[in-house]
Amino acid sequence: MALCHTHDVDILILAESEIYGPHLLLTLNKGRPRKFCTPFELSPRLSFFIRYPSDCLKPVSDGGGVAIRRFRPPVGLEILLGAMHLPSKLHYDDVDQMSLSHRAADAIQQAERRVGHARTVVVGDLNMNPFEPGVAGADGFHGIMDKRIARRGARTVQGKSRRFFYNPMWGHMGDASKGPPGTYYYDSSKQVNLYWHTFDQVMVRPDLLDFFPDDRLEVLAGVGDQPLLSPRGTPDKSVGSDHLPLLFDIEIEKGI
Repeated sequence: MALCHTHDVDILILAESEIYGPHLLLTLNKGRPRKFCTPFELSPRLSFFIRYPSDCLKPVSDGGGVAIRRFRPPVGLEILLGAMHLPSKLHYDDVDQMSLSHRAADAIQQAERRVGHARTVVVGDLNMNPFEPGVAGADGFHGIMDKRIARRGARTVQGKSRRFFYNPMWGHMGDASKGPPGTYYYDSSKQVNLYWHTFDQVMVRPDLLDFFPDDRLEVLAGVGDQPLLSPRGTPDKSVGSDHLPLLFDIEIEKGI
């Protein structure tokens, strides 16, 4: 609730929330002039709460931790919103994750063909880092770090055109980023231990680049006076989640 009120959030997406939806709505809307609603609950793993009329958000497809919605605001640009919660590395290996990424990317392309545009935003817990094949690979999301290259729209790989996503999360990894070094922390005993992972990501198609301000994308380490990190600097599940939340803006009004 504090996050939504502090940052004036219009669309809230939660993955595997343990909070009962109606109770959350009551809390979100208490004393607020603009009310949240949840238009439908087709996805068992992803929940949407919006401060728009309920008919602004329509289902396109659901399945396998992928929920794709057509968002048509009263004023502004229509977009596709793909919310993701892909399976964990605890249960799936790299080959499995690559295969699931291919399915998710294919579902997005089918949705784009269905609605007739590619103004698409993907957001959620991919359980992969930006540099992994399922995210960066052409058969996966094809998310690249360079906006100039993303503006080319696509590249040909083995005779087939593959659309790009622009993935700004490349710039939100490590101590040089303006926020935490990642969105999820895991200390393992394996030979390679990254400690910090950027599993939670937002990516946009080239068609939305002019409406996506990079400086409005944040990995939140706190909400108001409440830190989301423990004293040792890792996500504090006792006050939030073991994943840090993402906050970003799509300037759909510019499309008028």
